Amino acid sequence: MYCFNQRPLLHIGTLAMKFDSFKSRLVLMTLICVIGMSILVGSQHYFTQRLIELNQQRDLLLRMGQDLLQMRRHEKDFLLRYQQVYFDKFSDRADVFSERLNRLSMHIQEYNFSQDNTDDLAVSLNEYQTLFHQVVMLQSTIGLDQNTGLIGQLKETEQRMAQMAEFSTASQNYDRFVSVRLALRDFLLTRDTYFSSKASQEVATILASLSSSSSSTNSLQMTTAYNNTLSALIASMESMGLTHNDGLRGRFRRQAHLVESQLSDIDKALQPMIKAQESRVQVYSVSIAVLTSIVFILVLIKSFATFHRAFANFVMFFYRCKRQYQRIDPKKLGFAEFKSLAELANEMVESRKHIEERLALVEAELAQTSQQK
Repeated sequence: MYCFNQRPLLHIGTLAMKFDSFKSRLVLMTLICVIGMSILVGSQHYFTQRLIELNQQRDLLLRMGQDLLQMRRHEKDFLLRYQQVYFDKFSDRADVFSERLNRLSMHIQEYNFSQDNTDDLAVSLNEYQTLFHQVVMLQSTIGLDQNTGLIGQLKETEQRMAQMAEFSTASQNYDRFVSVRLALRDFLLTRDTYFSSKASQEVATILASLSSSSSSTNSLQMTTAYNNTLSALIASMESMGLTHNDGLRGRFRRQAHLVESQLSDIDKALQPMIKAQESRVQVYSVSIAVLTSIVFILVLIKSFATFHRAFANFVMFFYRCKRQYQRIDPKKLGFAEFKSLAELANEMVESRKHIEERLALVEAELAQTSQQK
């Protein structure tokens, strides 16, 4: 008996090795989805990590801003109370600020960030610390309280002068001495140069009076020392600055504002980088998703078109087989499964044709035998 199904069955067993089979198309679409998702997840992880690092640097900037506010607070506390503890707190906070600035400088180099901004801030911070140290030293010279520095020396000298006969209540210099002390107190409170000039003039008048009279050498020397100390105090306070914007205090205040401005500039320069990184994450994510979807849809459309064409060819093949023997071309069917079915169908047609030919031959032989009888 003719067997037509052995070779096609062996052919069907090899479909898993062909690329144009249903299974291979499903595997291909699955790989497209897996690869697309893997690239998307990888890019999201990479860019999100960089975005996190940028936000960490911005958080570090915010902490540096808090450090700077604490430094400004300690400086104002020192200028208000003249206590050494605030200088120590200022120095400690400045060290923390400097350490964070070094960390920021190292990290932002990876993002093509201008190093000049952080370098300028480091220089300004060092100048800020130096000026504050000078302020502290000069204020220590002037006096941290009524008993230290030049103020303490003047107070001590005044007490010694008040015990001398030349400055007793019955002396002619008493009123001038009282006037000097009052002018000095007014100058320390108001920092008005009128009172410093008045005090200097009164001391000069007292010196002239003592020099022209038969006063003791001790009182003259004491008054001269008082005058020198007073001059040194006035000069030191003028160097410190009689207002917030003058002298060393003015330079120190402007330097503090410069540090604040430079810190703000770094923050402003970092914000566009964060926004650009956020945009880059969105662009890459959308691009990968769209590209993966396009490839997947193209493969799906091609597979559907191939399936539709192969199915239509099979329908036409069976429709024509009712009228005539016709073979189907496996090359036009696309999928390996359809090609295998086409080979089976062709062999079925050949088998049927062969059987019908033999049947016709047998019928002809029977007809001829009947005629001979």
